[in-house]
Amino acid sequence: MSKIFTYIRKNLNNDKYTQEQEEAISNYVSKKKLQIYKNVEIVINTPKDEKNILQLLENCEKNSMIIVTNLNVFGRTIDTILEIVKFLLQNKIRIIVIEQNLDLIDDKDMLSQMILSVISMTVNLEKELMSLRTKEALTAKKLDGIALGKPKGTIQKSKFDEQREKIEELLGVGLSVRKIAKLLGYNNHIGLNNYVRKRNIKQQVNQSSDS
Repeated sequence: MSKIFTYIRKNLNNDKYTQEQEEAISNYVSKKKLQIYKNVEIVINTPKDEKNILQLLENCEKNSMIIVTNLNVFGRTIDTILEIVKFLLQNKIRIIVIEQNLDLIDDKDMLSQMILSVISMTVNLEKELMSLRTKEALTAKKLDGIALGKPKGTIQKSKFDEQREKIEELLGVGLSVRKIAKLLGYNNHIGLNNYVRKRNIKQQVNQSSDS
């Protein structure tokens, strides 16, 4: 008989979310009279913690079964969910999803393949709709006479801003941009040259020295 695992995605910032999973799984296990081999709980509080889900894959064994409350415990994007689900199925790990009432047997099972295909279609459809929404919103703005993009002449923040005073000082004593870049530890002088040019720093330094 295959071993049965349960998986709970714990979030220390959302106790209710964790509790709902625990209750749903407990009720399901009790109703089905299942013997659980191992309860896997993984703490995922931020998107960066998503990598911790690899612990789930390490804990589960081939030809076993895993019970979860919802497919969203595997990730916060459909792409991530699909990746995890496909990996589990390819490793002959059956997935029971309580809320969606899904029983994904393995990657060779026709019904499981069909469900994954529908999910994949949903991903592609959502991406297409997002692209269309963006294009339509931009078109609407154009028709309303709203200029798109950043206002002309807008100067963005730069990593060179922190050392601007030093850059101005070195330009004032006649050093070239190339030498300044080397002195301040920048690998490429081209970026610094563009920074100086776009902000007319040389001109400002020369005006200051003349006055």
